[in-house]
Amino acid sequence: MLMKKKIIYISILLLIISSFSFAQGGSIYSRYGIGDIIHSYSARRMGFGNLGSAVIDKDYVDGYNPASWSSLYFTRFSLSAKMLAANYSDNSIDVTHTKIIFSGFTFGFPIQRDYGISAALGLIPISNLRYNIKKIIQSPILGDFSENFEGKGSLSKVFLGFSFRVPTQTSLGATFEYYTGTNNYYSSQDFSDNPDFRDISYQTTYKYHGVGTTLSLITGNVLDLFSNNNNSQLRFSFLTNLVSELGTDTSIIAKTSIGEIEKLNGETTTILPNRYTLGASFAWNKKYLLMFDYLYQPFSKYQFNGKYDNHLKDLVKLSVGFEYKDKSYGIHATNFERMSLRLGVSYEETQYTFNGININQYSVHAGIAFPFSDVNYIDFSLAAGVRGTTDANLIQEKFISATFTLTLAELWFVRPDR
Repeated sequence: MLMKKKIIYISILLLIISSFSFAQGGSIYSRYGIGDIIHSYSARRMGFGNLGSAVIDKDYVDGYNPASWSSLYFTRFSLSAKMLAANYSDNSIDVTHTKIIFSGFTFGFPIQRDYGISAALGLIPISNLRYNIKKIIQSPILGDFSENFEGKGSLSKVFLGFSFRVPTQTSLGATFEYYTGTNNYYSSQDFSDNPDFRDISYQTTYKYHGVGTTLSLITGNVLDLFSNNNNSQLRFSFLTNLVSELGTDTSIIAKTSIGEIEKLNGETTTILPNRYTLGASFAWNKKYLLMFDYLYQPFSKYQFNGKYDNHLKDLVKLSVGFEYKDKSYGIHATNFERMSLRLGVSYEETQYTFNGININQYSVHAGIAFPFSDVNYIDFSLAAGVRGTTDANLIQEKFISATFTLTLAELWFVRPDR
C-alpha cells in the first residue's frame, strides 16, 4: 500500500512539473552543434560542480556513472526539475530570460547486494537548444522590417544499465542508451510596415535517433594497498560515453503570407564525439568528501551531413567539489544530523569558438540534502556563473540556476528468513 501511494505521488508530481515545462529566451551559442551540453541533471551532482564521477553512494542512483550503483541497498526513484535565470549582454543590448524545465528521472534497484549487482534505467537530458533574437533593419530600398531568429529543442537519452563489483572492490558499470530529440530552427522577415513585400519564414527541423553506451569503473580504496585504514578512502574513476552515428531526419519548410511555397525532406547523419571523464575522490573521518573531475569531449570532430563546424572546438571541463555528511551517527541519527552540505567550483572551455575567441565558463556551486524520512531525500542546489565575453561583439551570459531533486526509496527483493 505504501509503495502504491508513492507511485501516485510521483505521477502527480510528474504532471505538475510537466505543466511548468516552459522556457523563454536562451543562449544564442546553442544554435551551433546540438546545443548547450547538459552535464548534470540532478541537484546532488550540481552541488559538486556538475560532475563527481568517482563517488559511490548507497543513497542515490545517478544516470551519469553506472559504476556508482554498486552499493545500492534500497530501490530508489529520483525526479529532477531545474530553473535558470540568465542575463545576456553585448555592447548594445542587455536582456534577462528565465526558464523552468523537467530535468529527468532515474529508477534503480539492487539485484545481488553482496556482489554489488544493481540495475537502473532512466531518462536524462543531453543538450538544450533555446534562443530568440529579433533585429530591426532599416533599408532605403525595402524600408523598415524585422528579422527574427529562434531555436527550440533538446536531445535526451533513455538508458538501461547494470553495475557489479569485482574482488578488488572495484565497481564496474555499463549502460545501453537510446538517443532521441528534435531541434527546430526558425527564421523570418516581417514586412508588415511595407505592403509591397510579403513576409517570409523558414522552419528547419532535425529529428535525431541513435544508440550508444557508457562504460565506467570506480576503483576500490587505493589506500588499502598501503595500510588497512578504515578512516580514509581514495578512489579513482574512468568513464567513457560512446555514441554511434545519430540518424537525422531533416525538414525545411518555406512560407510566405499567402501560404507554404516549398517543403523539402531528407535524411542525413550527425556524428556526436565520444566523451571521456577522469575523476578522483578522497573521503576521511566518515564526514568529509573531496572530489576532482576532468571531462573531455572533442567537438572539433562533430559532423553534420559530413561537414565539420568551424564554430566548434574541443570541450574541456574541470570541477572540484566538497561534501560534508556525518555518517557516524548510524540509524538513530536525526534528520538534521543526516543533512548533507555541498560546495563546488568549475571551469569549462565550452565547445564554442568565434574568430579565435573561445567561449569559456566559470561557475560556483552549493547544495544541501534534506532527509524527510530514514531513506528519502530532497536535494536542492544553486549555481552561479559567467560564460563568454562582450569582446568582438560577442555575447556574455551571467546566470543563476537552481535544481530540485526528489529521491524516494523502498525495500524490494528481500528474501525472507526460513
